[in-house]
Amino acid sequence: MTATVSGLPPILLCGIVFLNLVHTCACEDLNNSTPSTSLGGDQTKRNPQFKATLNAHGHMLDVLDEYGEAFVAFARNTTKPVADLGVAFGFTTKEILKTGATVYANDLSEDMLKELNDSLTEEERLRCILKPGNALELDFEPGSLSGVLALRWFHFLTGPQIREVVHKFFTWLEPGGKVVITSGTPYSGRAKSFIPEYEARKAAGEEWPGSVRNVGSQGQLNMLEPWVLERELRATGFEVEMCGFIKRTFGPTGWRLDGREHCGVVGVKPRRTNISTSH
Repeated sequence: MTATVSGLPPILLCGIVFLNLVHTCACEDLNNSTPSTSLGGDQTKRNPQFKATLNAHGHMLDVLDEYGEAFVAFARNTTKPVADLGVAFGFTTKEILKTGATVYANDLSEDMLKELNDSLTEEERLRCILKPGNALELDFEPGSLSGVLALRWFHFLTGPQIREVVHKFFTWLEPGGKVVITSGTPYSGRAKSFIPEYEARKAAGEEWPGSVRNVGSQGQLNMLEPWVLERELRATGFEVEMCGFIKRTFGPTGWRLDGREHCGVVGVKPRRTNISTSH
């Protein structure tokens, strides 16, 4: 029961928790969100890790989880640039720059990239290359990157879009390069009424059981689990170094559930590459 939408998702902001995650049929919890539970107004003050974006598409998450930390640690020893895709105001970009790495910083909002650039030192600006635009439409030379970071936006992609961009990541990376991806899962306090339907789809063998239609302004949502991320990376040719759920200990309590709110994966491009065609 995979949703299909025309065009690309209008929002691809990596460090963002989006506000319009609304499944109009099953996820009544999302439809019933109030400003106080969607990080509007006073909620932002009570959740200092969140910063409202300039284009009103959500809030930047100003904290690293274990997958973001793993990428920053990896960046310390890179020899080629890394790409940070969907950076908003660039919290993750600035953490990577502290390691001495060169970073391509991407976001849809040129204004937020300008704010990022203005916040950097002169030396950091020499190592931060701004790449405004849709992350799905970027292109880099094959083997030109040591790493790719894509935090918290894969659940806004359709299955085919996920496969296309994972293949791009594989092509862009040098042998031994790493990709780190995180995504929202169905196991969120705001989506808990969808969980029985999701688990029934998974039991029935659906390829994308978390794909739903009519998701607010996004058009569709494709909630993922670790096994889906691992499946897609391995099918493209990546080795999987780490994969699992991410517990959210910050943000509104209504968004939390049981420690499986998000998930992540670390993939490594083998030194000898054999791209799978199993899809």
